[in-house]
Amino acid sequence: MRHFLRAAAIVSLLYPILTGGLAAARAEPIPLPNVDYQAKAKMIGGSAVTIRHSGGKLRMEIQPHGLAQTITGIMDLSAHKMIMIGAVPGMSNMGMEIDIGKDASYGQVVGEGKRVGTATVAGEGCELWQVESKTGFNGEPVTVCLSRDNIPLRTEATFEGKRRAVMEVTELQRARQDPALFVLPANIQLIKLPKGLVPGTGAPGKQ
Repeated sequence: MRHFLRAAAIVSLLYPILTGGLAAARAEPIPLPNVDYQAKAKMIGGSAVTIRHSGGKLRMEIQPHGLAQTITGIMDLSAHKMIMIGAVPGMSNMGMEIDIGKDASYGQVVGEGKRVGTATVAGEGCELWQVESKTGFNGEPVTVCLSRDNIPLRTEATFEGKRRAVMEVTELQRARQDPALFVLPANIQLIKLPKGLVPGTGAPGKQ
């Protein structure tokens, strides 16, 4: 009886640790940014991008490596959609609609994931999340490092057997953003981008 009570006491002490460990490993919704901010980042393939966020919407101004033309994207995080403007030369009034969340081409990820560690990016501590998805690059998991207010500071994926940064923030400023920046021009005509094409990143998309 004495041995049983001792074992029961040990189990009772370990229970919060054991259950806490299981909870930490369980997939949960990946938190989205909850503050207005503006950031500069570098993307795989050499592209540079300016990112703005407000009210669940992102505006990305992408300067593809080696090209003079800037591509603008407006992303609705709740709808998992992004509209790209200026992606086709000579068609400035056309917008391409892209599904997001099935890859990490633009750095922002949505869906579920697990907390797997911590890191430091652009001088800020961030929490590493491994995205729960079977549709990541080459079938390998995507990892994103989120700041304390859920700003994605670096997103990594596997290319040709090597882990590489798809997007990494180099400068970050938390400041109120003009709501008008996240509204599409009235004359934009939308077309659906074929699956598997990801303009402006230097990387193919994965479905």
